[in-house]
Amino acid sequence: MKLNKESLQFINFFEDLTKAKVKDCFFNNGRLVFVVGPGEASRAVGIKGKNILKMERITGKKVKVVEYSSDVIKFVRSFLYPVKPQEINLNENNEIEIKADSTHDKGILIGRDRKNLTNLKEVVSKYFQVKNIKIL
Repeated sequence: MKLNKESLQFINFFEDLTKAKVKDCFFNNGRLVFVVGPGEASRAVGIKGKNILKMERITGKKVKVVEYSSDVIKFVRSFLYPVKPQEINLNENNEIEIKADSTHDKGILIGRDRKNLTNLKEVVSKYFQVKNIKIL
């Protein structure tokens, strides 16, 4: 994982603002994504989202906080929030299967021209050895 100067500046500013430990920072779908350590998400977001709102106001970019977990299923669930899939499994072929309970949620997970699904695959493969992600 390589961080450029801009990412390091965002990380330093975010850590000073929130007092949460940031593991990674990158742009995804036009959003600034901060991957914070386990148990740090609520501290990073702040009461009623005040830290996120302040960061968005200062940077002029949408901000998303994802809590890192060494468990791929917990990490995917955190990345997909606020969409709450019915079930997330890792099968024997090292593929993640996400079961959504409504067509609306499936549409959000897949995205126009499979953009959201492709972005999810890129982010997950950055941290875990996963062959594929399927939406059921």
